Amino acid sequence: MRTRFLIVDDSELVRRSLRIVLQANPEWEIAGEASNGQEAVEVFQTSRPNLVILDFQMPGLNGIETARRILEIAPTIPIVLFTQHASPELEKHALGVGIRSVVSKTDTFPMVGIIEALLGPTESPATNEQEK
Repeated sequence: MRTRFLIVDDSELVRRSLRIVLQANPEWEIAGEASNGQEAVEVFQTSRPNLVILDFQMPGLNGIETARRILEIAPTIPIVLFTQHASPELEKHALGVGIRSVVSKTDTFPMVGIIEALLGPTESPATNEQEK
């Protein structure tokens, strides 16, 4: 089963860049995109992704409030806050809301590893056979 992502950012360039990075993995697909928080909640309800990548600073609802609303719908959905404003204070606040990770837009290198860690280990048929 493929992992489905919702990308939420008010910048088309950022959404396009994330789409390219994520689609490099053949097991990952883009379930939807949104350019603001309200649209993100609506798209989330119809697309039902496995993971949300969410900008912090957007028009209307910010990333924290958007995360709260999404987590009311699906309390266990992994959300990554992707922001230019990363700080220890923002990270503490985000984690307190239920966001799983905060990634700075200035240091996107760890994004794929963070996503893989949030999705958990994938089992291969060989692994399953060895455990039996």
